[in-house]
Amino acid sequence: MRIERFLLAPAAVRPARTDRATLGGPAIDRVLMLGLAATALALDLFRLPGTSLWADELVSVELASQSWPVFWQFMSQHEPHMALYYLLLHVWLIVMGAIGITADELVVRAPSVFFAVLAVAMVFVIGRRFGGRIVGVVAAALYLLNFIQLTKAREARSYSLETFLVCVGWYALLMAIGESDRRRWWIVYLVAMTLGIYAHLLAALILAAQIVAFAGLLILPTEWRDRARRSIRSMVMSVGFICVALLPMVVWFVAHGSTNAWLPPAGAAAVLRAVWNVAGHDVVYALLLGGAAIAAMAVTARGIRGPRSSQTIAPAIALTCWLCVPIAISYALTQPYLNLHLFSWTYLVMVVPALCLLAAVAVVALRSPRGRLAAAVALIVAASIATPLYSFPPTQDFRTAMQWVADRWESGDGLVSTSWSATLATGYYTRIGVLPSAVSDGSPTGWDWPAPRERPLDESAVAGYAAARSRVFLLSGLLAGDTASTKEEVTTLEGTFDRLYHLVDQIAVESKDGSLTVRLYETRRRGESP
Repeated sequence: MRIERFLLAPAAVRPARTDRATLGGPAIDRVLMLGLAATALALDLFRLPGTSLWADELVSVELASQSWPVFWQFMSQHEPHMALYYLLLHVWLIVMGAIGITADELVVRAPSVFFAVLAVAMVFVIGRRFGGRIVGVVAAALYLLNFIQLTKAREARSYSLETFLVCVGWYALLMAIGESDRRRWWIVYLVAMTLGIYAHLLAALILAAQIVAFAGLLILPTEWRDRARRSIRSMVMSVGFICVALLPMVVWFVAHGSTNAWLPPAGAAAVLRAVWNVAGHDVVYALLLGGAAIAAMAVTARGIRGPRSSQTIAPAIALTCWLCVPIAISYALTQPYLNLHLFSWTYLVMVVPALCLLAAVAVVALRSPRGRLAAAVALIVAASIATPLYSFPPTQDFRTAMQWVADRWESGDGLVSTSWSATLATGYYTRIGVLPSAVSDGSPTGWDWPAPRERPLDESAVAGYAAARSRVFLLSGLLAGDTASTKEEVTTLEGTFDRLYHLVDQIAVESKDGSLTVRLYETRRRGESP
């Protein structure tokens, strides 16, 4: 019997179970899923406690820490595209504060880790349900080891939540089309995709992929064509309800435009960067993973033309759309003639589950059991080698910089943060006790909730603040995406301090996105009156 006859066919149309990989029942599946989830949790938590937050995470945490009026004002005026995540994080921090737990780096990242682990479980469930146990295990293993997934699972951002909800949405859609008990799955689909897009606006590209996939199932000669045609009304109603639910966000973005203006037009370099990051910066793994996914899509294309296509390919078409459509649309919309600032390797985390599932499908498509085992082992070993060991520094190591300040802090000292990210870091690390509470007293700031991040420092306020203190720490932490005016302002301020005050000590803290610098100046001699 050809293995393609088992390939991604739903249980309702599979032949009797003769493959050893299908034996053992639900108990084995639960054990496997829990084992994969536990492995994902261990990797996500590895060296995570005490790892510094960086700028984007600080925006998440500091926004979620604001009062409800400030929180809603910022969301409605400046950045609604991660609304659901910000809301969940806001509630999470309230709960942690109510039970007396300090919102340190591990605590604020805990929701992301939680949803990342659930996403791994969902990848297994999708693979197991529509391809068999081998597909589920291999796909989930590849996904939990993926560089982008691991990076985003360890950040206080919305990507894990978005990916989990997208996985739930795809599973519910396939179940709604392929099963007889469909009503509840259409409801799950509607809710999951609406929440997924509110978790991150770019999940709307997944909705587009689902529409394309559904259209393909309506047209192509698969085992689900009749079922898809019977589901037209439900699909149209579900997509319509999702679009209505998203109208507030659509209206906002039509009025305000993209919040990702820092993203340049997409070209070959952006595509190569995305491939490089998906493959964990490993050429061998890139070739293996990409080759497996292409092979799975080739099997799918062959199945459409083959005489047995009605038993093999419907969910594989959905996986192909899940992978390809969001990439194609985001790339097209980020071309110079339009540039809606959508194409970034970071945002592609939402298609990584499909890539891993397709690679697992290619493994199962091999006829030889030894070949399947060899291919699965080769992919997982290569993924393990490409997995980051977290030996590189944090994106921005504010914790080390703040600890350096705390170790040298004396009563009456001051601290000036030259950039918006440094300002947020000062507030956060003061609140969790790394810095003395007096650090922020009267300090001029480049960020004022709920104002945007680009508010420049008042030079006269900085001069007056420094004149009232005998010593001042100057903290700088620029990002590559900061505007030219922000970079110029920081350089000018550092030059002014070098010219007017005596440099006592300094440190450059290694960080992945550029060094942080802290300089300690004496602004007047000891005993000199202000």
